[in-house]
Formats: sequence, C-alpha cells, structure tokens
Amino acid sequence: MINEAIQQYYGLQPGELIDAGPYKTFFYRNILHTVVDVTGMDEDELTEMHQISQHLMGQGDRQVATFMPNLSGSVLTKVEETKLIICRNALYERKEDAFNVGRELAYFHQRGKMLPFQVEKITRIGQWKDLWEKRLNQMENFWRGKLQELPNHDMERKFIESFPYYLGLTENAMQYLVDTEIDDLPRAIDTATVCHHRFIPDTWGESYYYKLPFDWVFDHPSRDLSEYIRYLYLENEQPEAIRKIHAFLSEYEKVTPLSSFSWRLLYARLLFPVHYFETVERYYSTGDEDRKYKAFKRLESIVEEAANYQLFLKEFYATMGIPAAKYSIPELEWL
Repeated sequence: MINEAIQQYYGLQPGELIDAGPYKTFFYRNILHTVVDVTGMDEDELTEMHQISQHLMGQGDRQVATFMPNLSGSVLTKVEETKLIICRNALYERKEDAFNVGRELAYFHQRGKMLPFQVEKITRIGQWKDLWEKRLNQMENFWRGKLQELPNHDMERKFIESFPYYLGLTENAMQYLVDTEIDDLPRAIDTATVCHHRFIPDTWGESYYYKLPFDWVFDHPSRDLSEYIRYLYLENEQPEAIRKIHAFLSEYEKVTPLSSFSWRLLYARLLFPVHYFETVERYYSTGDEDRKYKAFKRLESIVEEAANYQLFLKEFYATMGIPAAKYSIPELEWL
C-alpha cells in the first residue's frame, strides 16, 4: 500500500522500502526519504515542526530532514484512514570517527535558539515538574491497586517492592528542580532550543544520519544532555561509561560552556528515574509476551543496578570535575 501511495501522491518509484526503527525509508536520486505515519498527531504541531526544520536547514544543518510536498503541494498526505508525511534529507553515511555527537549537538542547539518565531505547540519549557508529578501520581495509583491484589508473578512482585524507592527519588528530583528555579538564575546560554523527546545515539539514525522533526520538543538544552548521559551510563560498563560521558560533555562545552543553572537542571533530570517509569509502562502497555519478558528483564537489571546508579548520582559533580561548592550547587546528602 505504501509503495502505491508514494507513486500515486508523490510521483516517485520507491523500490525497496527499508526498515529504520519505527519508519520506512527509501533512496531516490541519492536522497534519503523517510515515510512517517502521523495519524493522530496534532496538525498544528506538525506545522511547527515543518517551520523549525526549514529554519534549521536555512541555518546550514544539512542533516535535518524536511517535509516533502506531494503532487498537490501539501506536506500531509491522506491515504484512506492513514496520514503520511515523507521527509527527505541528503545522504550522510554514519561514520563514528567522522562525527562527534557532543559537538554536533551543541551546534544543533545553537541553531535551534535562533528561531524567528514563537514555539507554542511542542514547548516543554517550565513544564517538567507538572509532567513528572502527573506521571508519578498515575504510577502511584496503579501501584496501590497492585498492592491490594495478590501479586501472582515475578514482575508484579518486583514492581511492588521497588516502586517506593523510585517514588522517593522522583520526589527528590522535583524538589531539586524547584530549588534550582528559585535559587539560581538562567544565563544567556540557558535559552530554550530545539531538543528531543529522548536523545540517545540512534536518535539521529543508525546506518545514515537524519534529524527527524517528529523527535523534537522545545526545551532547555540540558534535557538532551541528561538523557544522553543517562543512556551512556546505563548501557556501558564502568569505567567506559564515565569516559564516554566525559568525552561527550567536553566536546559539547568546547562549543557551549554550561552554567550552574544548566548543571542543576541536568542533574535534576538525572535524578528523575524516567528509565524506571518507561520500563514499567512498557511492560503493562503491551500484550506481546516477548516484549513483556524483555521489559521484565530490563526492570530486573535497573533494580539490581540501583545502588550503583545512586552512587553515580552522589559522585556526579565530583566525577565531572564540577566544583559544586564554588558555584553554590547543592548536593543531596541522603545519597
């Protein structure tokens, strides 16, 4: 169906469609095309993403994917009950030795800070606490319901036993965030910019680089930094994880040094255990037994490594070479 729709509405012969994460891609005249199902997405949000991608391209970012108009001139194509958008960008093969993610992210953030219009639909600035609180309340209510039932399998027992610890960690993250916003002042480098829902190595593609607008939110740059650091820590053995985090931050700060406000927001986000929340939500939201099993094993690993992650948080500023006392950055004594 997708091949026929591309031919009918775009006049292209896509040939073989290649899986790229949740998307389908194809090559045409040395341009990478990504087919995205946007059914259910807010059209005003899509318009904002389109405007941002045009701006970033205009600022010189050749890896940004822009919306391709169909034969009728619209970037949105309706095929029966499905809405599609095709994104296109120049072909950049992924070569790790020729691409420095810390430096490139810093330049990406710099370009995103220069938007000539106000972002409204995809902004997350100032919303962290409310979003975290809402997520925590939902999971706490779910946990209380499970608590009243007799747990009949390992996942429920693991969830029931572990949740109080992560509830406490979340409350600390929210308090640290509030204290930061009260006690510290954002600097010029703390200007909001184009960020990602969850920035990890594959966010910009696996075999080829592409920066898809559908991953974007408008937020403080520490969002991307903290989520990339979280990924590096959780997915690598020490001391390799620390080495990679150091290299990542060092390259970013060569372009954009971080303020004390940035460091504190970054730390607040590391405190918020989004990896725990996502894993529990993934388990209970799917009926696929294989996915359930993988989510359970992931939760087991997270809980087993909780003490190490807590130590990482306790020593974070010292490990990163940040003189917390000099910059009046508070550290959590209970850790």
